[in-house]
Amino acid sequence: MAFQAATDHMPDRVPVPLAVWVCGLATLAPFVVCSALFCYGPIDMRQVALISLLAYSTAMLSYLGGVRCGLEIERPRPRWLTLGLSLLSPLAGFGLLLGGLKFEPAWQLSGFLLVFILQWLWDVTNHDGPAWRPRLRTLLTSGAAISLAFALEQALHL
Repeated sequence: MAFQAATDHMPDRVPVPLAVWVCGLATLAPFVVCSALFCYGPIDMRQVALISLLAYSTAMLSYLGGVRCGLEIERPRPRWLTLGLSLLSPLAGFGLLLGGLKFEPAWQLSGFLLVFILQWLWDVTNHDGPAWRPRLRTLLTSGAAISLAFALEQALHL
């Protein structure tokens, strides 16, 4: 009885479409594979795995900025500030990728981790789009962040 009373006040969760789950989870595979190869793979694969992880992180930040921009341009009156801020994610990713010319991998990985978390915070606190999007973003950002954190830990010991 108490369980039913508690659930009567909870809004119904809108399910994430299966195709979105499958595609979303598939986007985590390169994070996991590159991080695993960098942390635990053969020595001669580690540099390639790190570059791949950094490049994929850049691509995904560009995608996330594009999603935010796409949601904004669907509005009857797109907001300049939101459009401009949506460009920060891909620019930050590009800057971090090029940062390898000047900074150690630990700084790059830390930067990517920070940008992914900031993008997630923006997406779940000020979200446009389907009701299921914040839950999906939380799961996917967690997967990317855990992979980046493992790689960061390895980079700190190089």
